[in-house]
Amino acid sequence: MNYYFLCNDFFEQYKSIREIKTSIKKYIQNNYDILKDIYFEPKKIEKEKIEEITNCVEYQKALLNTITHLNNTNLNTILENTISKLGNMLNYRNIDKKIYIIIGLNTTTIYSTKYQNQDVTVILLESTLGIEENIKMLLAHEYTHWIREKEIKHDIFENCIGERFVTEGIACAFSEEIVPNKEECYYTIVPNTTIRWVKDNKELIDKIVENELDKSNMMYDFFYMFAKTKIPNMPVRTGYVYGYLKVKEYMKKNNLTIKDIVKKDWKKILI
Repeated sequence: MNYYFLCNDFFEQYKSIREIKTSIKKYIQNNYDILKDIYFEPKKIEKEKIEEITNCVEYQKALLNTITHLNNTNLNTILENTISKLGNMLNYRNIDKKIYIIIGLNTTTIYSTKYQNQDVTVILLESTLGIEENIKMLLAHEYTHWIREKEIKHDIFENCIGERFVTEGIACAFSEEIVPNKEECYYTIVPNTTIRWVKDNKELIDKIVENELDKSNMMYDFFYMFAKTKIPNMPVRTGYVYGYLKVKEYMKKNNLTIKDIVKKDWKKILI
């Protein structure tokens, strides 16, 4: 693994300036070109939004909490040890990734994108508040993605919603295995109200997606943060919850673990 700690520039700015708002603005200014390529453009964050968020008091508090929690913590050691453990648990270690650890605008958590014609992983450190178990949870989520990317011969994120349901469901369920005893909203990274809505409307979703699983037409509805969904009253990002519930059902019914299904064809799980 190759780690790129862009976040360190923010920490250095804060150490020198001791003021959050100026520190984050200087960090963004210093690293704008790479942040544009790996974060702002892939996540469709316009310049006006950057200014709005960096001026937000709640966002500034999250950054201050992140700094506080990371005092006397070696991020590199946490990443190395966690990834080694994940590989051992899933019996899959043949992964070599470039991982960028950035301070973002708290708009997402961890994701894959293209940078200089390579697949890279980006972690938004502020989304973890610098808490070690949160970092481990996100790495567990992404580790299953890395395996499926290597083993499955189509785009696991954009090919079809059936694949995406299973890919995200496996990731959320493995996060639960690594950091147990949390609420379901912690692993699926949605509000509790979204969990309840999906559980209350699961049969409705089953019917809606029955003939759509091998298509990508509804990807936007189920997985995008700011989607205007076609299904009445459906919260955004319900695909993560639906996939998580379907994967958990499949594992329970067949007495399987994530290690058993991490490379499995989505059709075997949903159809």
